[in-house]
Amino acid sequence: METHISPLARELMLTIRRFQHRGKSKHRGPMAGRKQSEGALLMVLRSHVDHGEPGIMVSKLSQILNVTSPTVTQLIKGLENDGLVARSPDPADRRAVRITLTDEGVRVTDSFIQEMEAMVGGLTDYLGETDTRQLIHLLNRTHEYFVLREEREHAEDEKSGQDGNAEASDKGERPL
Repeated sequence: METHISPLARELMLTIRRFQHRGKSKHRGPMAGRKQSEGALLMVLRSHVDHGEPGIMVSKLSQILNVTSPTVTQLIKGLENDGLVARSPDPADRRAVRITLTDEGVRVTDSFIQEMEAMVGGLTDYLGETDTRQLIHLLNRTHEYFVLREEREHAEDEKSGQDGNAEASDKGERPL
């Protein structure tokens, strides 16, 4: 397979992949053995639901996490089995279910937040203010690039009459 990627782009791709491989090492701490998606769900619950409130509906979690409701339901099942989340009927609509963190879920999530803050704080200390600000700037520009690229692709799909759900052709460009 012939590629048309510049040496600089290849170096960037390899550098990014190093982060992916780092993530496969054994995690310690409150999220040991958990999927990244489970951590994301716990963080959303912690930030959107005050402990003791009725909770949040699966559809809202799905919207926030940008995944399907069945995906959220599967995550909830695992976290519920581990005693980190609980389901309860919606007070206004008994057919609806609301999701909350249990006391253990709050403890695990808060511990994870502290671990993440320590890790990012350590990175900031390691890089120093100038490099940290440059990293923030570059990550924001990177995000902007991908948003603009997605908007352009969406506009092209609409222009060509595609619904956006069709698989994109592979012209040597693959997402990282």
